[in-house]
Amino acid sequence: LELYAKLNEQMEKKRFYPALKTLDLLEHHHLPRIDRYRFTERMKECIPVITKNIEQASKSDLQDFLESIRHKSALIGSMCMRETENQSSLNISPDKTTENPEEDDKSVQDLVDFAPLYRCLHIHTVLGSREYFEMYYREQRENQARLVLQPQGIQNESLDSYRSYFHQIVGFFVVENTVLHTTRGLVSRNTIQLLWDLALQKIINVVRVQFLRCKDSKTILDVKELMVCFCSTLAGYGFSVSKLHDILLEASDAYNDKLLNEWKDKFLAILQCDNYTPILVNDNKEYWRTIEEFPFKTPKDITRKDSYPITLPFSLLVLNIYKEIKRFILTSVKFADNLNLSLTDIDDKLRKSTNDLLSKTLTDVIDEFVEEPFLHLSQLTQLSHNTVYLEKACGNLEQYISSITGAVSDGIHVTRLYGTSTFSDARQKAEDKIYILLNKKLDEFFELANYDWTPSESRHRPSGYMDDLLTYLRDALSTLISLPNNVAISACISSCKHICERLRGFLKADEIKQINVNGLKHFNEDLQACLDFAKAPLPHENSISLTTTFLEVEQLIRLIIEEDWSSFFTDFNQPTSKYQCVSVTLLMSLLEKIKEGEGRKTIFTFKRADRDRKKFYENLIRRLRPMCPTNVGEPDRPVES
Repeated sequence: LELYAKLNEQMEKKRFYPALKTLDLLEHHHLPRIDRYRFTERMKECIPVITKNIEQASKSDLQDFLESIRHKSALIGSMCMRETENQSSLNISPDKTTENPEEDDKSVQDLVDFAPLYRCLHIHTVLGSREYFEMYYREQRENQARLVLQPQGIQNESLDSYRSYFHQIVGFFVVENTVLHTTRGLVSRNTIQLLWDLALQKIINVVRVQFLRCKDSKTILDVKELMVCFCSTLAGYGFSVSKLHDILLEASDAYNDKLLNEWKDKFLAILQCDNYTPILVNDNKEYWRTIEEFPFKTPKDITRKDSYPITLPFSLLVLNIYKEIKRFILTSVKFADNLNLSLTDIDDKLRKSTNDLLSKTLTDVIDEFVEEPFLHLSQLTQLSHNTVYLEKACGNLEQYISSITGAVSDGIHVTRLYGTSTFSDARQKAEDKIYILLNKKLDEFFELANYDWTPSESRHRPSGYMDDLLTYLRDALSTLISLPNNVAISACISSCKHICERLRGFLKADEIKQINVNGLKHFNEDLQACLDFAKAPLPHENSISLTTTFLEVEQLIRLIIEEDWSSFFTDFNQPTSKYQCVSVTLLMSLLEKIKEGEGRKTIFTFKRADRDRKKFYENLIRRLRPMCPTNVGEPDRPVES
């Protein structure tokens, strides 16, 4: 009776494990001795009920335990990952939500009371239902694992959401690892491995998608650091994380893609904000401060005070672009930290990302910028200058990468930077745009041309528009002389060809129906001005002659004005002909217009000499017609230059 009273007291106080011992003692040792009494039967009837109550109560305690560890998983994971971070060189943004220095020295057992679990396990063992209990526990934990693996709120790209996700998972498996080592067979290494395999695939799918969704490189880098800590923490508990490291290597491509997009905006801002004026330096201190981070060959007399002020050949764009390239290299290499990559692998990856920056991002930005309509000739000229010095600095960028990675190069298998081709291509595009801008400006002058093709008297000076055009062209070309690769000469050739084509276009124009000799002589004055310019379009030290560019138009006009028809017909198609560049098709068209222009007189002034003149042109045209390429079955002669 005393034992039965003690049993009831233990049940009331929910001391189920001692109650189970008392019940066993009562059932197997004391009741058999007093079997003859009636109350003994009553006690025996109560024993199954009490046993069932103990089983139900222990199951309730288990539910409370499971709920407790579910809520504490994030705290446990945070504590474990913070411990890993403190023992490594990881640089993770602080966790303000779970950071508590007082808990850093605590163990899992300090945070979680495992006693209810141990009691439940022992109770079910005593009751003979251990197998059922093990199955029930594992089923409940698997359900909890599936809930933990759901990326709650991670889509908002908040680092806290990623942190909470990883903390929950770490906490879950640390608890399971503790149960493994503190119980005998409740869980096994095999059952935990099955849960980890389930978790691993889910984590890989989630992380792979989320890395691609990150809007900026900093978020990717922060998540990567968090994930490295996550992997290191679980690896310390014996879990295989090699597949997660593979995902991190994949994420490096996403990280560099984000960097390239961000640096595209930086480069564009530099191009748009530069003043495209050579840097003026006033003293030696300012000089060294200016080129502190840029490899510029210093003149020998730079230390002399009377050398200042001096002008550097490039604008601030060169310094800013070079700084941003170096900053990109430093930012790009951060992703390789703590990934256990070899120095050679890091060096190769860094060179590849830098090549992408130069050959894709910077090239695309310059291509787009060069096409901007607001650019002036002086800006393009300075841009071309700038690319020369950026190209020369590429060798220093390669050395800079080697100094960061520490990789030893044999000079053969190392990846080279594409900077040389990048900046030479950019320079070519800038120079091509210079030619286009020059020709566009020349077209603006030609729009001002207003020829009177049938004047009553001739004029002996060039048109005003032509004087202005050639003055502008001389000034523009003089600014290009300092550019390398004979840019000024190429621009000069391009401009002269364009002028010739526009002059030729006047003669071919269908809207011009009549021309007389006075109008042609006026046109010839403009042509002669172009020829004088073409004899020496650049200063003396860069002297070239481009008169052959205008050869077709010059021979055509000279032939008509001087009426040297006998030489033309006699030497036609001969290499010694003075008019070998004349197009017969254009000549016939021009003679038709002159015939109409010379005949534009009233019946009262239309003298016999005028009639003879018109007939003269008709005979010329008739004689030229068989010589026209459309009649002789051969193409017209090309313009020689």
